[in-house]
Amino acid sequence: MSKPSIKHTRVALAANVRLFREKIGWTQEQAADAIGIATRHYQKIEAGDVNVTLETLCHLAEAFEVSLRDLFEERGA
Repeated sequence: MSKPSIKHTRVALAANVRLFREKIGWTQEQAADAIGIATRHYQKIEAGDVNVTLETLCHLAEAFEVSLRDLFEERGA
């Protein structure tokens, strides 16, 4: 089994963050406020344009009430 690239992992994370945010009906601004980051930085996370710190990942998982593993799990289209 091949190791996923960082870009591939970042794309999966971005898609999941957006999915979880939309599931609970939050705007990007509300999600950013809930985890204590700037809205623009949050937008970059959903776009897959930034490296996300472990601290931010933990805040995302807590806010969305999911595991860290859930944030990275590949989901079928």
